[in-house]
Amino acid sequence: MNTSKKPAPPKQLKVVNLDRQMCVVRFSNDGKILAAGSQDATVRRLDAATADLKALPPMTGHSGWVSALAFHPDGKQLLTGDSWGRLTCWPFAESAPKPLWSVAQAHDGWLRSLSIRADGVSVATGGADGKVRIWSSGDGKKQRELTASDGEVYSVIYHPDGRSLVSGDAKAAVKQWDVSSGKVVRELDARSMYAVFALQELGGARVMRFDAKGTTLAVGGALGGSKGLSAPCITLFDWASGKAAHTIKLPGKGYVYDLAFHADGFLMAVTNGSPGQGMLLFVKPGEETPFFQKALPNPHTLALHPSGKRLIVSATNSGSNGNGRLLGKNKEYPGNYSPLYVYDLPSGV
Repeated sequence: MNTSKKPAPPKQLKVVNLDRQMCVVRFSNDGKILAAGSQDATVRRLDAATADLKALPPMTGHSGWVSALAFHPDGKQLLTGDSWGRLTCWPFAESAPKPLWSVAQAHDGWLRSLSIRADGVSVATGGADGKVRIWSSGDGKKQRELTASDGEVYSVIYHPDGRSLVSGDAKAAVKQWDVSSGKVVRELDARSMYAVFALQELGGARVMRFDAKGTTLAVGGALGGSKGLSAPCITLFDWASGKAAHTIKLPGKGYVYDLAFHADGFLMAVTNGSPGQGMLLFVKPGEETPFFQKALPNPHTLALHPSGKRLIVSATNSGSNGNGRLLGKNKEYPGNYSPLYVYDLPSGV
């Protein structure tokens, strides 16, 4: 990481408005396609080589919000999961993709997260039923089932070496599983991200990411306390020891909903709290204050281009109204859609 220069802020290039709310966005391995999981049960494909992110024919077949997706290491397949528990594998680069295979009820309820092992052999999923399941990425057959929680599993991620799988749940229980045996190896202490306030359970390990070498695990969520949640945060765990190395308390309110490690060593995160509020933040591990922050209306997800030079953040239209009041001049409820904020990341960050 270059520490001799003052970090250069990202440059916003444009905003591309989509017609629906997007739950998750990711670049393909070659950076040519941006996939977006939509709340209208479609997977949108956008041509990332075009200035306006030209829309390609969407992929249809899901039943609910498409809120989890990941590209297979072979660069030819895309795995997606939805809020009704369906898991689907697509040949995403074809002109009119049809599913290679699909599991209608991979989970009883919301499929919250999925992760593909580095060798591409298997995909792990976590869901609202408290289960972690491992599937063959070739044909969708179930290989193993793990009871990970008595609540919802929010996040799952393979370690880069492929031997371990990590799950994070609604109570911020972060467990390391041995892939070969299906046994819990250890539990990492992320309990600061959980609270009970006014009989309501709050918090959870919302999102997890490893750095490229697998030496650091970043867990995103919010700090809990006697009065509920105090601030979005990222806890960094030293993987070798399993100990929390540093907790970064971020400005604003709400949760960390998505994050990514940049190759230059810093973290990018989006936070989402009260209606119309949220932030995009860049922070260096070990530092207390983000070196870049930008207020955005309810950002949910971000996608880092494989080159490390482009970032896209999916947010919510300004003035959106989540409580259903009639807003239009004809007394209609117009609904929400996602503007995509496109940023250039200068070198020397």
